Amino acid sequence: MAIIGYMRVSTPQQKFDSQERALHQYGVDVIYKEHISGLSTERGELDKALASLRSGDTFVIFKLDRLARGTKHLLTLMEHFDEQGIHFVSIQNNIDTTTAMGRFFFTVMGAFSEMETEIIRERVKAGLEAARHKGTPLGRPTMEKQGEQAIELYQSSELSVSEIAIQCNISVPTIYNYLRQYNIPKKQPHQRRSMIS
Repeated sequence: MAIIGYMRVSTPQQKFDSQERALHQYGVDVIYKEHISGLSTERGELDKALASLRSGDTFVIFKLDRLARGTKHLLTLMEHFDEQGIHFVSIQNNIDTTTAMGRFFFTVMGAFSEMETEIIRERVKAGLEAARHKGTPLGRPTMEKQGEQAIELYQSSELSVSEIAIQCNISVPTIYNYLRQYNIPKKQPHQRRSMIS
């Protein structure tokens, strides 16, 4: 089982000294180093480190703020580690998922993730309910009616897909998506000719 270390500093002028010393003392096998802002969404070395992990491996960092861009990113990483059977250690934060307290941390992080999802769901429901009370038309039913009309024209008329798209006020790719969704086979050129003749 490998022990993979990751460390990050924001600028080339900053040093890895304290992070590197702590990771070596922990006994990591490989260290991935990154010079990049904590807010950056593109972290090549972190991606490499994560890709190298296998079930049973341990991923070690010096401190949580060296790893995640924010709470949401951290929650996503924790879920990934849990699903893949990867142990996680943050030295400065005293988090080690090979211990009972570390596993408790995973449970708490998972609870926060579920709570965040539930809050988002409740906000969406509340927003839709408020829109209904105000009489604001919601987009989905209109799209469904347009889709039904497009399918009906496709099956019963001699119009091309482009012409149907214009008539139903939807895009050509949307029509093809509806055809796939309802398992309607595409008409062959000879079928269109026979309908016209």
